Amino acid sequence: MKWIVKPTENINGLEFGTSREDVRAELGNPKKEFKKSKFSKNTTDDYGDFHVFYDGNNLLEAIEIFEGKVLVGETVIFPCSINEIIQIDNSFIKEEDGCISTKLSIGAYAPNGEVESILVGCANYY
Repeated sequence: MKWIVKPTENINGLEFGTSREDVRAELGNPKKEFKKSKFSKNTTDDYGDFHVFYDGNNLLEAIEIFEGKVLVGETVIFPCSINEIIQIDNSFIKEEDGCISTKLSIGAYAPNGEVESILVGCANYY
């Protein structure tokens, strides 16, 4: 699957702040629903290749992608290495197991140097 990201606004045209009901109308029903951690404000929808996160009001706040191609404009941000993603925008800050851009609300999980998942969120998600 190909994902086109407009940072802090939408992913594949699906606007952050969209209701869970409308997200499911667009994406279909998830394979399962679960709490990501004991600190989660709400349950997460698991679609297999990606997870959809909602705030306490059941509004879309982030999508974490495990498979496919993710682009910001014409630039591929997944799949890639941690070094490649840091070169894409100087707002990415390297962390122990990946990197985060608070400006773009994008986080990459890359514990071994290769990005394993990319999380795209609404403004101020991080």
